[in-house]
Amino acid sequence: MGEAHDATNAPTSRRAATLDIGAGDQEAPANAIPNIIARLVETETWRNAATAVMGALLIGLGYWSFHGIRDAIAETRVASLEALLGTAVRGLDVWVDEHRTMVSRQASDPAIAERARALATASPAGTESQAACESPAAIEASRMLVTYRQARGIAAALIVDRGGRVLAADRAESCGRRIRSDVFRRRLDLALDGAAQFVHPGAEVGIAVAAPEASRRPVAWFVAPIGGRAGSTALALADFTDGELSSVFAAARPGDSAETFAFTEDGRIVTPIRFVAELVAAGRLPESTPERAVLVVPVRDPGPERDATPAASRDPAALPLTETAARAIAARARSTDSERHGTVALPYRSYHGVEVIGAWRWLPAYDLGVVAEIAAAEAFAPMRYLWISFAVVGSLTALMLGAALYSSVSLSRLQRQFGRLQRLGAYTLERQISEGGMATIYLARHALLKRPTAIKVLKKQVATDEFIHRFEREVQLASQLLHPNTVEVYDFGRTREGQPYYVMEYLDGVTLAELVEHSGPVPPGRAIHVLRQVAAALREAHKRGMIHRDVKPENVMLCRRGEDDVVKLLDFGLVKNLERVETRDITKQIKILGTPRYMAPERIVNPTDVDARSDIYALGAVGYYLVTGKPIFDGENNLEISNQVLHAPAPRASAAGVAGIPDGLDALFAACLEKDRARRPQNADAVIEALDRISNRLAWTQVDAAAWWASYRASRGADAAPVVPPA
Repeated sequence: MGEAHDATNAPTSRRAATLDIGAGDQEAPANAIPNIIARLVETETWRNAATAVMGALLIGLGYWSFHGIRDAIAETRVASLEALLGTAVRGLDVWVDEHRTMVSRQASDPAIAERARALATASPAGTESQAACESPAAIEASRMLVTYRQARGIAAALIVDRGGRVLAADRAESCGRRIRSDVFRRRLDLALDGAAQFVHPGAEVGIAVAAPEASRRPVAWFVAPIGGRAGSTALALADFTDGELSSVFAAARPGDSAETFAFTEDGRIVTPIRFVAELVAAGRLPESTPERAVLVVPVRDPGPERDATPAASRDPAALPLTETAARAIAARARSTDSERHGTVALPYRSYHGVEVIGAWRWLPAYDLGVVAEIAAAEAFAPMRYLWISFAVVGSLTALMLGAALYSSVSLSRLQRQFGRLQRLGAYTLERQISEGGMATIYLARHALLKRPTAIKVLKKQVATDEFIHRFEREVQLASQLLHPNTVEVYDFGRTREGQPYYVMEYLDGVTLAELVEHSGPVPPGRAIHVLRQVAAALREAHKRGMIHRDVKPENVMLCRRGEDDVVKLLDFGLVKNLERVETRDITKQIKILGTPRYMAPERIVNPTDVDARSDIYALGAVGYYLVTGKPIFDGENNLEISNQVLHAPAPRASAAGVAGIPDGLDALFAACLEKDRARRPQNADAVIEALDRISNRLAWTQVDAAAWWASYRASRGADAAPVVPPA
């Protein structure tokens, strides 16, 4: 009997047991060797404890020093990024101030003011007509704007009213339109209150610039009240930002990875980026993207490189903002300058997918955020040498601790070999033969009978009340089953430390999984012989109100017990007692247990909704596996298999490409594997009766079994170890 194959199990290990099993009532005879070993163990224990403490202190000191130095480097790096960011912001201030002065000077020109008044009279507020742009006042004003735009080399020039209506423009198609950009309208209102304003390049103004070839170049707008004071009309001039302004940010790129850029409140970068080539190579930008491109990429985290979704196919708006951008945009609502800037010293992913550290600032005067970043690998490059030093010291410390642990384990093994740890009650432990997540199984012999047995001991680390109850329930239920095809339990007890254990028969044989792996599909006669014995064992359990719930090839063993091919049904760790409804069902607390490809559909839907027909389904799945050599459903993971169990029709064994499967046996498997349990055989007796009818024509004799076992022993060698129940 083994533990359920659930989340508590670990792979079986053949290592020596480390479980501290106390002695039973019998004492080992005193002699010199155990006493010497005991003294060695005591001395070695103190020495190992001192070594462990020193090693822990050394590792702790190294950890503290490493992180202290790293934090100091990070603090220095982000301080330099803040300084770099300040330089870029000052350059932005100079550029914006020059253009605001320019637009204010032009807006104060009496000629512009006179024509603006004439335009306001010719185009009353609320009208939006191209005809108004054909008035003499509009034509004259537009001619002045064209002259000014050409003289200054700017992108566009407009006269607009408070409603955002273009009264005159340097391009005829722009006149008469209404600017609906919220960003522009907010700045326009502030400008008409008397102060020149800057509108960042991210604002979707929708006005044509100087020439078609320049239509994709980003522009910033500068708006000033006409006449130099508050009024109803404003002069708006646009200038390209991929010239002087771009140079300000492009110059702030020290080292191999540092860069500074500005972005809008919706996360769009409005200054040139450094890593155009990298983004093109990653498929996030087209190959035709110019090196100094702007407004082409959002300042958002593209996700890890292992993300299977191509970056180009993802919706940018669904991606999260980078750490610095998110903090800067969140600071828009803050009221003081001290709350509108900061640093991030812990690495985060930048817009181009590289781990960086950075400094950020929100500029309310421009509705822009600015960020300075540097790759963490470059920022912490000096840490490489420190890391190598600590790695060497840590490795030496680990070797010291490993040597101390090996010494302790070796002495403990000697103590178990020569001292009291060798005995458990009336049984002498010989060696560990299996280990799982919950229990360890040992090969043992009765002190007087000398009969080999298997002893299953619950591990200390899982010996909670819940698992002790489950462990005891397993042995109690199994001990009630007397059928010769069920593993026999001999004894039950507790170690000196209180760990429960039970003693069961030591089996010599192979599981059905190993049988199929060794010999391929099983002849139908032998399959019937095996399945009938399993069904007989289940019949006894079902009549006692017990459901096995984990019938599978790994839990059915084929043995030689006086005769060949005797079946033993293993692992009653998932048994459910239907007659004792008041008993708590431990499996409710550990979700679905068992192997999905052998679980009935109702068990997957509701693990507690089981009856005898759930075991009948599993028996049919095992039969299919025996005669075809492959499981009924297969997939890459348990979720995929569970989905097939619930929804895919069960294939017929006769369709698996194996010749000689009788129609009756094929029909029996199909009936057992019905999704609706009402259509399955309703009990084990019905299965046994069907198998008996089929076996009249397909007998499997002891001569056949003896020949197979002889061949199996020859292929495995005389020293083949007996197979024992899983832990």
